Amino acid sequence: MHISDGVLAAPWLAAGFALSGLLALLAAYRVRDEEIPRIALLSAAFFVATLMHLRLGPTSVHLLLNGLVGVVLGRRAPLAILIGLALQAILLGHGGFTTIGVNACVMTLPALLAAALFALMRRFAWLGRGSNAVTWLCGCLLGMISVLTTLALQAVVLLWGGAEDWSGIAPLVFYTHLPLVFLEGAVLGFTVNFLARVKPDILGLKYSTSALAAATLTLLLAACPAYAHRPCADYTILADRQVQIDGWFDPGDVPMKGAQVQIFRPGHYLLTEGRMDDNGTFVFRFVEAEPLEVIVNAGAGHRTTFLIPREKLEQTHAVGPRLSGDGPADSQTIASQRRDHADAWREPFKDALIGISFLFSVAAFLLSWRTSRRLRSNGKGP
Repeated sequence: MHISDGVLAAPWLAAGFALSGLLALLAAYRVRDEEIPRIALLSAAFFVATLMHLRLGPTSVHLLLNGLVGVVLGRRAPLAILIGLALQAILLGHGGFTTIGVNACVMTLPALLAAALFALMRRFAWLGRGSNAVTWLCGCLLGMISVLTTLALQAVVLLWGGAEDWSGIAPLVFYTHLPLVFLEGAVLGFTVNFLARVKPDILGLKYSTSALAAATLTLLLAACPAYAHRPCADYTILADRQVQIDGWFDPGDVPMKGAQVQIFRPGHYLLTEGRMDDNGTFVFRFVEAEPLEVIVNAGAGHRTTFLIPREKLEQTHAVGPRLSGDGPADSQTIASQRRDHADAWREPFKDALIGISFLFSVAAFLLSWRTSRRLRSNGKGP
């Protein structure tokens, strides 16, 4: 669900930053002190949700939670989503830096739609006071609508604003995420029903930070940890002037099955191209040693590129830094790489903790600063 760098045309990138910035400014207008902890908490939940994946058959998806952000924060939702997406790109490598604006718009507009629909539903006296089934159904519909709208907006952006022709990828991304529509609908239905029964004021005029923390923590713990989709690729020099390209999603070392590989000579002349096998490998042969550019594209914005120096191609027995069963490597190198892969899962969680700490530190600073200003204006401060 995160569009990477190099996928969209420049006008769409500029428009995305302009619209997301405008939405954030409108959301920040006259924000109250008591709203800051809630915004920080929902930003943290939205940020961490990227790491919590759910298995759906052969694949896995992560909850979007933009519907929940819209229901709880209302018109303040653009702040939480923009902050969460920026931290995901900086700390976790999800999405691109130039596409933060577009990604924020794709996630924010459905959140605002969910907020408007929930404000309309809140006028009915039976919401949260009558049948639990009705309350659950309202939350479920909001979750499904928010995800469907997000998928539709992303498809439109890829089809109309793509730097390349994404007409074959956009429908695939849409259909593969359809199970998420029902999943997030059920999750938001249970969340709204729970909050309506336990702490109904959190969905109305008042709220409780402790109740919101318990609800979001329960929501995140209900998901099983899987692996995110940061595309990685590396090479191994084989004998007889052959090079093996390995592609995988990190963390987790999940192979890039069927990813397109393009090898370019200096001057961006295409040397060869093909697709990776089920093990995420692609082997090609070169004629002369020269710098080569490798582009690996797994679709849906999952793209990575790197260079193979001429000096490496001149070494007939050189081995790239990634572990490969076909490439020659000594036992010490293999053991070191295995230790690196065994510890790789810790890095995203460390980055997540850094991001959460940053969010709450900023929230505490803003509260302290605004309180100090208020005391000075009342003549009670130094």
